[in-house]
Amino acid sequence: MRGLVAAPVLAFARPDTLPIRRAVFEEVGTSVLMTLSLPTLFRRYDKDALDSIDSGFDTTLHFTIKLWQHGSRRLVDTRELVVRIRRDPWKKRYVVSTREDGAWTKRLFTERDAAVAAAVKLDRVKVAAAADLERGEDGPYYFVTVLALRNPLLPEADFAGSTSAQGRDLEWFGRLVDVLAGERAEAEETVNVRTNPFYLVPR
Repeated sequence: MRGLVAAPVLAFARPDTLPIRRAVFEEVGTSVLMTLSLPTLFRRYDKDALDSIDSGFDTTLHFTIKLWQHGSRRLVDTRELVVRIRRDPWKKRYVVSTREDGAWTKRLFTERDAAVAAAVKLDRVKVAAAADLERGEDGPYYFVTVLALRNPLLPEADFAGSTSAQGRDLEWFGRLVDVLAGERAEAEETVNVRTNPFYLVPR
């Protein structure tokens, strides 16, 4: 990791109702990457959800990843990630397929627990281009919100990857209304969190 520091959670005084989930941020080359695990997408007591993976049909996880500038209404970037997990009865392996920036990648696992852990982990996912962020130990600070859905009930959109968003007050207002109203996208399981803040180290 180079050129990036995570700030203490206590320094983040944003009046937001979303729970904080600690993430690791890295500046690698020209990108800012995030690693974050959301294990509650599959609760251990939810036997139906786990058995569904063994059925051979896809279980779909949809992640909406938004990067915000702390203390402002500026939405810096939005990205969509789709993950599918199922058991291949012929190969007797669990298949985790990930779609990011329009391209699919596949990983194979022999154990279901390992496959589930991989499916719910956003492992070094790009959240922004470093050039789009300002640098400074005294800020600005940034944080990420993640809306994760297991088997969304609405038809899956054809997400092509990253979309840029600069200063969209209407987007922020809609987001705020959703939070205050307690509304959530419909899915079998929903996880909606924000991360600890971070800043880019000056060069």
